[in-house]
Amino acid sequence: MRDAIETTRLELRRFQPSDAPELHEIFSDPMTHTIGAGPFTSLAETQTWIERRVRAFEERGLAWYALRLRDSGVLVGNCGAFIGRTGSLEPELGYEVRLGYRGQGLASEAAQAVLDECFASGIARVWATIRPHNGASLRIAARLGLVREFSRTDERGELLYLSRAPRSTATDSPFPGPDSSQHGRWPAVSPG
Repeated sequence: MRDAIETTRLELRRFQPSDAPELHEIFSDPMTHTIGAGPFTSLAETQTWIERRVRAFEERGLAWYALRLRDSGVLVGNCGAFIGRTGSLEPELGYEVRLGYRGQGLASEAAQAVLDECFASGIARVWATIRPHNGASLRIAARLGLVREFSRTDERGELLYLSRAPRSTATDSPFPGPDSSQHGRWPAVSPG
């Protein structure tokens, strides 16, 4: 994955240690950072988070980007690929936009750029895990073409697993893929 990507409205650049104070404003906001264990309470937590993303890029080539408005340079969120519940060969896509900038399509714009970058880098399938109550994130995933594959329950409740392969290889596969009209369920195979 590249160090930087540009979209119509955003500059996506891999996080650097110097981004920690600005990112901490987002991660410490309880109205914005509602994923994982919730808001970070110290700058050190944010610094450690960035260090892990830098290592993931060095070791696996997976990038996590700062999302900055191209016209002002304001940090509005973050987006990237990470080794999550689905492993390193098929990473997860994640995104978060500061509360005051939501509802403008910035998360979709960034996530599409990162998804395209994953596929251009040779990643075969990208996943997203989303809680059923997170309607905004589910709508973004649908716009990106991710389909529901299955769900699991963990200590926090139901978690939906959605995925997408590159369109060119998904249709060339000799194996049946999920039928999007069936919301990610595998199509029935008739005998003989």
